[in-house]
Parts: sequence; structure tokens; C-alpha cells
Amino acid sequence: MVISASRSESTLWESPVSMQVVDREELDRLTGDSVAEALRDIPGVDIYDNALAGRKQIRIRGEAPSRVLILIDGQEVTYQRSGQNSGPGLLIDESSLERIEVVKGPHSVLYGSQAIGGVVNFITKKGGDKPFGGRANVTYDSATNGWNQSGSLFGSVDNFDYRLNASYADHGDRDTPDGRLPNTGFSNQSQGAWLGYTLDKHKFGISLDRYELDTQTYFDDPGYQSFSVKIPKLERKKVGLFYDYKPDGDIIKNIHLDGYQQKMTREFRNNIAVSTFTGSPMIGNLNVKTKTGTNDTQDTDGLTFQTDLQLTENNKLIIGSQYQQDRVKQNSDSNVSSSTTTGFPPATNYSRNTHSNNRWEQTSWSAFGQNELKLAEDWTWTLGARQYWLESKVVDGNSQTTHSKTGVTTTNADKQTTRDNTLIAATNLRYSGFKNTELRLSYAQGYVFPSLSHLFIETTAGGGTIYGNPDLKAERSDNYEIGARYNGNQWYIDTAFYYSIADDYIASIPCTGNQICQGNINTGRTSYQYYTNANKATTYGLEMHAEYNGWVISPYLTGNLIQRELEMENTKTYHTGEPMLTGRFGIKHNRYFDLMELNTDLFIRAASGATDKTTDIEYQYPGWATANLAFTGYFGAENQYQVNLALNNLTDRRYQTAHESIPASGFNAAVGLGIKF
Repeated sequence: MVISASRSESTLWESPVSMQVVDREELDRLTGDSVAEALRDIPGVDIYDNALAGRKQIRIRGEAPSRVLILIDGQEVTYQRSGQNSGPGLLIDESSLERIEVVKGPHSVLYGSQAIGGVVNFITKKGGDKPFGGRANVTYDSATNGWNQSGSLFGSVDNFDYRLNASYADHGDRDTPDGRLPNTGFSNQSQGAWLGYTLDKHKFGISLDRYELDTQTYFDDPGYQSFSVKIPKLERKKVGLFYDYKPDGDIIKNIHLDGYQQKMTREFRNNIAVSTFTGSPMIGNLNVKTKTGTNDTQDTDGLTFQTDLQLTENNKLIIGSQYQQDRVKQNSDSNVSSSTTTGFPPATNYSRNTHSNNRWEQTSWSAFGQNELKLAEDWTWTLGARQYWLESKVVDGNSQTTHSKTGVTTTNADKQTTRDNTLIAATNLRYSGFKNTELRLSYAQGYVFPSLSHLFIETTAGGGTIYGNPDLKAERSDNYEIGARYNGNQWYIDTAFYYSIADDYIASIPCTGNQICQGNINTGRTSYQYYTNANKATTYGLEMHAEYNGWVISPYLTGNLIQRELEMENTKTYHTGEPMLTGRFGIKHNRYFDLMELNTDLFIRAASGATDKTTDIEYQYPGWATANLAFTGYFGAENQYQVNLALNNLTDRRYQTAHESIPASGFNAAVGLGIKF
């Protein structure tokens, strides 16, 4: 398989980093409600939902989505409104894709070290092997009583390449052994296009991409009179331009230039009501209602330049530079009312309305280079580095508050600017002297600079408020890896041992009346917190993918063994909510009939139990295992028709994964129909 993790064509076998690829054939078999489901069983990868069924995110090697870099055709999908541990989600539909590349660890200095966990690069389809082709799919999922529908047209005519794609999905509330869960339905839609033209040694391309999501937060705490957190609209729109020139010179092999403009639009609605007994009959219950509406947009401009050089027969050098700017604009309205059932004391009975407008900006420049040197016939050494220059600032802002007791107050935002610059390096040594075997040894530095939300933005969601901190430092890590690939005697094995030490983790801690919290104090009734560099993490683990194809049936195993220690301000614990063991074991069988080719996959997906002691409340996640059965049938003169049937959680097991806030579905079936032409 040809992969592009090194920003130039190479095989997965020769990849200097630990990575997995999900190809188009695997995507065609997908019956889940999100493209994230295609990544669920990759060793070291976990799905994270943040209580939003329709906006699944990716964790890699224990690192939160905010520490995983998401790319589409090598261009970054940033989301400056991300808070602690959350990212933008995988806002792309599978109908546009050729494959998905997952690099584990911050080993790709070429694509950006703005990651500690890893990089997920979605590669879209660009043309085809005939003038006119296409694909159409429809899937029904009984777990949500929902439908996914998608279609694409693609081809190559003379020097032109093209692709058109669209999708629509509508899912209802999730069905579990305890019944359907309220507020777990969602819908999304997408449209995309690609047009490429080749003129001699020059290749030009333009991509258009749009994805829109409507979702809401699942919540089951009975302590609230009402709780509603919705994202009625989360939209990503992008225009990308691409240019490649291959002069076929002795030294210069390729010149690449790409640029893009991306717009993220989010509507956020928050409606919370809580009533608590004060302990005093004179005061009675304290009733607090919070209603927030926020509309924000993020405009991103990006530009990348790269040159591939062949300095000598055994020495390849890639050098380039990258520019990116995010501009965030937010309008918000909030209403807070507080009252007691007796009306006493008077100061507790008030209403407060606030309207605010704010603008922030983050700009980054970087220069990168990677040199690959063949030291000897079986030894290859790769050394890369990236230098960052970063600026984040408050452009302007104001807010007006009308208080029923104190009147009207107007405040203007302090214009602030923070800057950072750093050099990140990665190196790899690869040995291929053993038959059918590739060995690799890697070291890489990770770097994640704070988002605008971490630095400047006051975020109100659920029943709490988190304040930004302009004094935050970037998160950093040192990552080590030993890996091996073996392909022989009907076996394929890919395994890696990894070790990571991360520092200056951004965490939220309770307010104690300090200035950054505007004098507020965290209490049992109201949650006030602020961001700070408080945590450190040490992670080590073992990943493995193994399969044997020498029998009629093909057994396989994928798994991740991980241990993670988190050091916080006042405590240190290995109980970080991370299951020590996750994986999948199964057997596959292919059978050929006169009219159909049938692939069968019987597997068990499992995780060990986990305990989370990183907050004031201890959480227990029991271990679980589910039995699953999947069929894929191909028929037609050229196997152009496809039928997928997935029978999930055959024993109707009641369970919840450690990183998903929504309980998993019980026994369910998903049926998919597809056609290629």
C-alpha cells in the first residue's frame, strides 16, 4: 500500500513510524454511524464522544483528542473553541475518502508536531482509473433506527481528474438494554468535489468540502430540574488548492504548494435549571436557572510549501514551510436568574443578562525538514525537525451586563498578546537485514500549544464556567518507540512498544477567588474553574496486530496494553480511567459461490476495567466483552454489488466504554447495500 505519511510516496512496509491505514475496501464495509467507527479497532486508538453521539473524536495512546492532529489531505482541521480534552471531532464523511492514515505518536514533523498522541490524515479520492465511475451506499442501523446514505462519482478523462460526493445521515435515540436513551439522536450531511488537471510535469487541483452536524448532549444526572445542551449547527466548509511540479531533475524531484480557506460555524444552546435545599427553613430552596446562546465562527487560512530533493543516491531531503491563521468571532447571550422559595434574603433573588462580542486570533509559522539517509544496504536513518513561531491575541471585545439589583455594566476586553517559539525534533533508525522483517527505533518530541479557549475565552457549558489563562505554557512530551513488522510464512505481524513522558499538561482547577476568575469561588452549587499547567503524564504500552492466513479460516488479533500515570497538583495516580487492555480477536473466512463471494468475520471486542481518580469523584468502569458477527457479500459480473450485515453485541451486553459518556447499544443489526460502477 502506498502511503503519504512522509509527504512523499512510499509503502506502508517501509514507513519509519508506527501507523495503520484504513483503505477503501474497509470503508466500504463500514456499517457504523460515524467514520470514527472505522478506527475503533486500531491498536492504541479509542473513541471519545464527550456525551455528543454525533461528534465522535479520537484518542491515541491515552492522549485526549485535543492532543491528536486531524488533517484532510495534509491540511489541518483546527478548532479553537475546543476546551480541555476535546477536539473538533471527525467532521468528514467516508464517501469522499480514498483511505485514512493514522500515525501514532508525534513522529511526523512534516505534517506538524502539534500533537502528542498522533496524527489522523484523511486522504480524499482524486479521480479514477476510467472516465466514469462511482459508488452508492445506503445503511440502516437498528441501534438508532437511523439511515446513512452516500454516493460519489469520479473518473479521469485525458488530463482531467474529478470527484463529486454527497451524504446524508439521520439517527434517532440510541437503543440499549435499558431502553432508548433520550438526547442521543443526531443528523449530518456533506457535499464535496475535486477537480484536477495535469499539464506535462505540472498538476493542479481544487477541492471543495462541506460537512454539517446537528447534535445534542446526553445527560442522566437527576439532580437537575432541566438540562439541555445542544449544538443545532456545527458546520465546516473548506476550499483547497493544490499544485505539484515534478521536474525530474538530478536533485529537485518535486515542488509542492497547497493553500486552503476553512470556515467553522457553531451554534451552542445551553439551558440548565437546578434547585437545592439551603438547609435553612427561612430561605428554603435556592433555584438557579442558566440560559446561554453562543454563535461563533472560525476562519482559517493555511499555506504549505515543500521541496523534495535527492542530494545523493542514498540521501533524500524534504524541506518546507507552513503558515496558518485562525480568526475566531463570537457573539453570546446569557441569562442567569437566582431565587429562593421564600424570597429571603433579597440579595439572592436577582436576574442577570449579559450580551458580549469578542474576536481572537492565532497565527503560526513553521519551517520543517527531514533527511533520510541510507547508511548501508540494510540501515536507514531519518532525522527531522520543525521550528514554530506562534502568536495568539485578543483582537477586541466588549460585554454589557444588565443586573436587576445593580443596573447596567459595560466592560471592554483587555487586548493581550502571547507568543511562543520552539524547535521540535524526531529521528528514526530502520533495519531490514532480517528476512521478511523490518525493525525500527524512534524518538520524537511532542508539542501542543494552547488554543484560544485555553488562553482567553470564558466558557459556560452545563452548570459551570471555565476561564482562560493567558499565562499558559505549551504542552510538551518526549516519546520513544521500538517497533517491528514481519510478513512471511503466511503471517503478518506489526507491533510496537512505546514510552512517553509529557509535561505542562493543561488542566482545569477550581477557582479560589483569584483575579483570573473575576473573584468567583468554586462551591458545591456553582462550578468555577480556570485553566493552568498542572499535570504531568507518563505512559508506556505495547501495541500489536497479528494475523495468519495459512488456513481456511484466518485468525487475527489486535490489541493495546497500556499503563498511564498522571501527576497532578496534589496527587499522583495510575488510576487515570485508562483500561489496561483493549483489543479485538476474531476469525475471518472467505468462501466463493457460483454467484457470490462471502466474507465472514466473527470477533470479540473487549476491554479491561478501569478506575478514574483524577477528579474529586472516583469513577469505576467495569470490564466488558461483546461478541459480534459481520458478513460481506459481493456479487455481479465484476462483484460490483455489495451487501453488508453486522450483528453487534450478540449477547445484549449492558456496558459503557471508559471514554464514551453514552452507554453502548444492546444487540443490534446494521444492513448496508452498495453498488460500484
